[in-house]
Amino acid sequence: MASIGEELRRERQRRGYTLEQVEDVLHIKVAYLHALEHNEFNQIPGSIYIKGFIKNYSEFLGIDSRRMVDAFKNSIGESLTIPKRRISAKGQDKSEIGREQDILEEPKQRLTYQGRRARRQRTLMKERIILAVLVLIIALFLGWLFFV
Repeated sequence: MASIGEELRRERQRRGYTLEQVEDVLHIKVAYLHALEHNEFNQIPGSIYIKGFIKNYSEFLGIDSRRMVDAFKNSIGESLTIPKRRISAKGQDKSEIGREQDILEEPKQRLTYQGRRARRQRTLMKERIILAVLVLIIALFLGWLFFV
Protein backbone atom coordinates (compact mmCIF):
# COMPACT_ATOMS: atom_id res chain seq x y z
CA MET A 1 0.00 0.00 0.00
CA ALA A 2 1.27 3.47 -0.88
CA SER A 3 2.22 5.93 1.83
CA ILE A 4 0.18 9.05 2.49
CA GLY A 5 2.54 11.28 0.54
CA GLU A 6 2.83 8.92 -2.40
CA GLU A 7 -0.94 8.65 -2.68
CA LEU A 8 -1.39 12.43 -2.52
CA ARG A 9 1.36 13.07 -5.08
CA ARG A 10 0.11 10.35 -7.44
CA GLU A 11 -3.47 11.67 -7.36
CA ARG A 12 -2.32 15.29 -7.84
CA GLN A 13 -0.24 14.30 -10.86
CA ARG A 14 -3.05 12.16 -12.25
CA ARG A 15 -5.36 15.18 -12.13
CA GLY A 16 -2.71 17.40 -13.73
CA TYR A 17 -2.30 19.94 -10.92
CA THR A 18 0.93 21.64 -9.98
CA LEU A 19 1.84 22.43 -6.38
CA GLU A 20 1.36 26.13 -7.13
CA GLN A 21 -2.19 25.53 -8.37
CA VAL A 22 -3.00 23.57 -5.22
CA GLU A 23 -1.47 26.37 -3.11
CA ASP A 24 -3.72 28.93 -4.83
CA VAL A 25 -6.83 26.91 -4.05
CA LEU A 26 -6.06 25.58 -0.56
CA HIS A 27 -3.83 28.42 0.69
CA ILE A 28 -1.27 25.92 1.98
CA LYS A 29 2.37 26.84 1.32
CA VAL A 30 4.14 24.90 -1.43
CA ALA A 31 6.82 23.92 1.11
CA TYR A 32 4.18 22.24 3.29
CA LEU A 33 2.57 20.51 0.30
CA HIS A 34 6.00 19.26 -0.76
CA ALA A 35 6.63 18.02 2.81
CA LEU A 36 3.28 16.20 2.80
CA GLU A 37 3.99 14.50 -0.51
CA HIS A 38 7.41 13.34 0.65
CA ASN A 39 6.24 12.24 4.13
CA GLU A 40 8.48 14.83 5.77
CA PHE A 41 5.97 15.66 8.49
CA ASN A 42 8.66 17.11 10.77
CA GLN A 43 8.84 20.10 8.37
CA ILE A 44 5.28 21.12 9.34
CA PRO A 45 4.81 22.69 12.79
CA GLY A 46 2.33 20.74 14.90
CA SER A 47 0.40 17.55 14.28
CA ILE A 48 -2.92 19.39 14.31
CA TYR A 49 -1.77 21.38 11.26
CA ILE A 50 -0.58 18.20 9.56
CA LYS A 51 -3.97 16.54 10.09
CA GLY A 52 -5.75 19.62 8.75
CA PHE A 53 -3.50 19.86 5.72
CA ILE A 54 -3.93 16.15 4.95
CA LYS A 55 -7.70 16.45 5.32
CA ASN A 56 -8.01 19.51 3.08
CA TYR A 57 -5.53 18.25 0.49
CA SER A 58 -7.15 14.83 0.22
CA GLU A 59 -10.66 16.33 -0.01
CA PHE A 60 -9.43 18.62 -2.77
CA LEU A 61 -8.06 15.62 -4.65
CA GLY A 62 -11.18 13.53 -4.09
CA ILE A 63 -9.52 11.02 -1.75
CA ASP A 64 -11.23 9.77 1.43
CA SER A 65 -9.93 12.31 3.94
CA ARG A 66 -10.92 10.33 7.03
CA ARG A 67 -8.91 7.33 5.85
CA MET A 68 -5.90 9.51 5.14
CA VAL A 69 -6.01 11.25 8.52
CA ASP A 70 -6.48 7.90 10.28
CA ALA A 71 -3.46 6.55 8.39
CA PHE A 72 -1.41 9.52 9.61
CA LYS A 73 -2.62 8.99 13.18
CA ASN A 74 -1.59 5.34 12.96
CA SER A 75 1.82 6.29 11.62
CA ILE A 76 2.55 8.55 14.61
CA GLY A 77 0.96 6.15 17.10
CA GLU A 78 -1.98 8.38 17.99
CA SER A 79 -5.16 6.74 19.20
CA LEU A 80 -8.23 6.84 16.98
CA THR A 81 -10.46 7.30 20.03
CA ILE A 82 -11.22 10.30 22.18
CA PRO A 83 -10.21 10.10 25.84
CA LYS A 84 -13.01 11.12 28.19
CA ARG A 85 -12.72 12.09 31.82
CA ARG A 86 -14.88 10.55 34.46
CA ILE A 87 -16.72 13.03 36.64
CA SER A 88 -16.08 12.57 40.32
CA ALA A 89 -18.05 13.69 43.35
CA LYS A 90 -16.63 16.41 45.61
CA GLY A 91 -14.15 15.14 48.11
CA GLN A 92 -13.25 12.07 46.05
CA ASP A 93 -9.54 11.45 45.74
CA LYS A 94 -8.23 12.62 42.36
CA SER A 95 -6.04 9.54 42.04
CA GLU A 96 -9.21 7.44 41.80
CA ILE A 97 -10.29 9.29 38.70
CA GLY A 98 -9.39 7.20 35.66
CA ARG A 99 -9.60 7.76 31.94
CA GLU A 100 -11.63 5.66 29.58
CA GLN A 101 -11.54 5.41 25.82
CA ASP A 102 -14.76 5.65 23.85
CA ILE A 103 -14.94 4.93 20.15
CA LEU A 104 -15.95 7.86 17.97
CA GLU A 105 -19.58 7.81 16.93
CA GLU A 106 -21.05 9.13 13.74
CA PRO A 107 -22.64 12.56 14.18
CA LYS A 108 -26.35 12.50 14.81
CA GLN A 109 -28.72 13.61 12.12
CA ARG A 110 -29.95 17.16 12.46
CA LEU A 111 -33.59 17.67 13.30
CA THR A 112 -35.89 18.90 10.59
CA TYR A 113 -37.96 22.02 11.05
CA GLN A 114 -41.00 19.93 12.00
CA GLY A 115 -38.94 17.93 14.49
CA ARG A 116 -37.62 21.08 16.14
CA ARG A 117 -41.11 22.54 16.22
CA ALA A 118 -42.57 19.39 17.82
CA ARG A 119 -39.78 19.33 20.41
CA ARG A 120 -40.41 22.99 21.23
CA GLN A 121 -44.16 22.32 21.63
CA ARG A 122 -43.44 19.49 24.09
CA THR A 123 -41.07 21.73 26.00
CA LEU A 124 -43.65 24.51 26.16
CA MET A 125 -46.28 22.07 27.42
CA LYS A 126 -43.96 20.88 30.21
CA GLU A 127 -43.16 24.48 31.14
CA ARG A 128 -46.86 25.34 31.34
CA ILE A 129 -47.59 22.35 33.55
CA ILE A 130 -44.73 23.22 35.90
CA LEU A 131 -45.88 26.85 36.03
CA ALA A 132 -49.47 25.80 36.79
CA VAL A 133 -48.30 23.52 39.62
CA LEU A 134 -46.16 26.31 41.08
CA VAL A 135 -49.06 28.80 40.93
CA LEU A 136 -51.34 26.24 42.62
CA ILE A 137 -48.80 25.63 45.39
CA ILE A 138 -48.36 29.38 45.95
CA ALA A 139 -52.16 29.89 46.03
CA LEU A 140 -52.58 27.07 48.54
CA PHE A 141 -49.78 28.47 50.72
CA LEU A 142 -51.23 32.00 50.63
CA GLY A 143 -54.72 30.61 51.39
CA TRP A 144 -53.35 28.66 54.33
CA LEU A 145 -51.38 31.71 55.54
CA PHE A 146 -54.28 34.17 55.48
CA PHE A 147 -57.32 31.99 56.23
CA VAL A 148 -56.08 29.54 58.80
